[in-house]
Amino acid sequence: MRKILLINWRDVRNPEAGGAETYYHEIFSRLARSGEYQVTVLSHTFAGSPSCEEIDGTRVIRIGSRSFFNYAVIPFVRRHEGEYDLLIEDINKVPFLTPLYTRIPRLHMVMHFFGASIFREVSAPLASYVYMGEKLVPLFYRREPFIAISDSTKRDIRKFCTDEKRIAVVEPGIDVDFFHPTARKESPPLLVYCGRIKRYKNVQFLINSMVQLSRRIPDITLHVAGSGDYLPVLKRLAQDLGIANRVVFHGRVSEDQKRDLLSRATLFVNPSMREGWGITNIEANLCGTISISSNVAGLRDSVRNGITGLLYRPDDQAEFVDKVARMIEDPSSRETMERAALEQAKAYAWDAMARKMHDAIELLVPRGGVA
Repeated sequence: MRKILLINWRDVRNPEAGGAETYYHEIFSRLARSGEYQVTVLSHTFAGSPSCEEIDGTRVIRIGSRSFFNYAVIPFVRRHEGEYDLLIEDINKVPFLTPLYTRIPRLHMVMHFFGASIFREVSAPLASYVYMGEKLVPLFYRREPFIAISDSTKRDIRKFCTDEKRIAVVEPGIDVDFFHPTARKESPPLLVYCGRIKRYKNVQFLINSMVQLSRRIPDITLHVAGSGDYLPVLKRLAQDLGIANRVVFHGRVSEDQKRDLLSRATLFVNPSMREGWGITNIEANLCGTISISSNVAGLRDSVRNGITGLLYRPDDQAEFVDKVARMIEDPSSRETMERAALEQAKAYAWDAMARKMHDAIELLVPRGGVA
């Protein structure tokens, strides 16, 4: 049995867990249950968290604080490296720089790189810290093997990685049995956004666009599901624009509630400025709804423009409004895309992605290999 140490800032039970945590947990819990791997997840502590517990066949160890977890990782790995056959590092914002202090065979997962877009999300000092952290990756990881979440992320890694054959793509999976249409489409038209409420997710773009959209499509509404520190700003913006009656904020919703919203939606809208993949696009597709997404890295991987959904130039309000209106006004074209999107989405079952991860691990880091 191959013993894996997987390092990620948050574990799946962390209150701030998001898509990255769902990704690794769904895949690696399946690999652990297969009997071929013993998986230990190393993440930071949070209020009320036990220092060690088992979750779906994986062992979770929590050390260090949210702000200084990357420093706590170093002595832990040095102390325990003889206990593991493979170290898998999730490079998310600030790298752990594992090539500098361990000889355990290594593999690195990348959702996406923020680059300069991080300055849209947080204060300048923190953004600079993250930005400079990402700049260290090309210096110390160029000869390392990688798992990318999408072709867009693979292209970013390829800019510094010395061998393209050391990069594999394993997309996020989805519960294809759970996500399916549960309700009729709403009338009047309904736009839905589901996701974290952070500045870089760019929901403010949707709210600003609703002013122009409501002139073209009477009674259209936007439903925003999710929580995050940018939510108060969005609520004030809707009030200031005089469209508070057209924007419904649901806050954090259950998976059942999300599925119902995605089913009722005329269109799913995804204005994020940067994503690793865009799993909510695929969830919407399984619920019979196409996505109109910003044409940025990650989202363009999960939307086949003109076939399973539409892409628009980032922050181009006129193009966004026109494409939304055209899809609402042309139900025949929309329904054709809905059928194509549903067929594509069915291929992303978590079991299939777990098998793909298994094959990538064994190819990139053969058993008995040397880092």
